[in-house]
Amino acid sequence: MIALLITFLAGVSVMIGALIIRVMHDTERLEHFSMAMALGALASLLVFDLYSDLQEEVEPVFGLWLTLAFIAAGVILLAVLDKFSPDHEHHEDTPETHDHENAEHIGLIAAAALLIHNFVEGMSVYSVSMMEPRDGLLFAIGISLHNIPVGMLIYSALRESHRGRYEKAVVLGLVTIATFLGGLAMFAISPLMTEQFVGFLLCVATGMIVYIVFEELIPHIIKTNDKVMNITGLVIGFALVYVSSLIG
Repeated sequence: MIALLITFLAGVSVMIGALIIRVMHDTERLEHFSMAMALGALASLLVFDLYSDLQEEVEPVFGLWLTLAFIAAGVILLAVLDKFSPDHEHHEDTPETHDHENAEHIGLIAAAALLIHNFVEGMSVYSVSMMEPRDGLLFAIGISLHNIPVGMLIYSALRESHRGRYEKAVVLGLVTIATFLGGLAMFAISPLMTEQFVGFLLCVATGMIVYIVFEELIPHIIKTNDKVMNITGLVIGFALVYVSSLIG
């Protein structure tokens, strides 16, 4: 049940991002800070926790090369899913980007892609949480910080559409609970999971974190000019992992 709660918390941040757009006007700095914190948390989780888990618990089962192959599979899986997700960087405003029908199309396509994307991430968060709850919680925190801009993107696009409030809420709600549904799916098949299968899923989750760190977060941070904000976010992200390691 703890693992399911962790996956639920990972998805709630999508709705938080939507609420931020609703109540705030200048959200760019907050988005950048969130991404910097996500980078610090996920990178340190990767180096200080998951690496040792893989080395001590997974590599003895599969061997080095098969472990690396499964990690690569996680990278490839998220890369493929990401191809269907719109970029959540800020773009230059044009008349086309404010067109109602275009905004509605972007919002719905983004929601559909991210529904699948977050479902798979939920499976990974649950898998990590089952092996080590503290690592799963840290993974969920990193995913949450990364998903805040996602909620901003979807709400911004849907806000310009002709859809009613109820329909917009349904779209946002589905994307929000997708992570939890992924965890729920893993919970349903957990009686069938073997040590080898759990190890495989941990490798895939690690690969997904590698992809998020190197393909999304680092490029975003490099493009951000506010170095003080970047460093502050990175330090706080690292501190989250360090403090949790003291508690654990």
